[in-house]
Amino acid sequence: MYDLRGKTAFVTGGDSGIGFGIAQALGEAGATVVICGLVEETLREAEERLARTGEARAVTLDVRDRGAFADVADLLDRDFGGVDVLVNNAGVGFLSSAAEATFEQWDWVLDINLTGVYNGVRTFLPRMLASGRPGHIVSTASIGGLLGAPGAVYSAAKAGVIGLMESLAVELRDTDVKVSVVVPGITRTNIHHGPPPPGSAPARTPGGATEDALHAAAMDPREVGDRVLRAILDNRFYVVTHPEHRELLSRRFEAILCSVPDEEPDPRRATVERSILANPVYDDVVALAHRARS
Repeated sequence: MYDLRGKTAFVTGGDSGIGFGIAQALGEAGATVVICGLVEETLREAEERLARTGEARAVTLDVRDRGAFADVADLLDRDFGGVDVLVNNAGVGFLSSAAEATFEQWDWVLDINLTGVYNGVRTFLPRMLASGRPGHIVSTASIGGLLGAPGAVYSAAKAGVIGLMESLAVELRDTDVKVSVVVPGITRTNIHHGPPPPGSAPARTPGGATEDALHAAAMDPREVGDRVLRAILDNRFYVVTHPEHRELLSRRFEAILCSVPDEEPDPRRATVERSILANPVYDDVVALAHRARS
């Protein structure tokens, strides 16, 4: 179990929504929490609230700006001795269909929701490895990255985050830096009221539901934060937040397995495929779940 007392956590998009819920949970577990965002007012308000229960600081950062990312990393090295927990959470909501979205809007969503995650990983990971200390990297995806929810551009970016973190977990498996990917469902956040996309885009909510209906059924961001905290403490890779997704995910996985050719595998091909694609992280996840239930 990972002890967060005396550790430093950096949370992108930590001034509201899921990011703030994660920052709250980490701070109350003893970590010094540094959050970033773009809106000075919400940053300062979040910093003040976090400081009531622990040490907190807010910095302004656009996750698309790699130079600014490096500057923040230098600041955290200087003032806190580096980062122990990195949470790549900043993101934007965008549910226009592929036929309606422009190339500019595609670039905007991918630059923030996927490349922004990679910018965080690439900036901080070498420093975390060089420190020699145990560390943890968390990235926020979405259930839309697994289920092809409405909004093809958004789902593509979130599927990319899941793929990035699954591969990163393999690359870091034999190091002291561990990895988690958060796959939340509908959560009570202001993501759909965030920065507007370039150009015009029709206002939509998932599945055409009303805002009132979404908020009535949505998970509280602090609940997501607590699930992320437990995943860090127990070194869990997938953080699937909603038990309601079990049946939906089962349908997807069954559809994939039903689409595999019903033929005898070629032994030579099978050996090559296994050598490249057998991801030990999947086995680790299953083994950990079995130990927890026994």
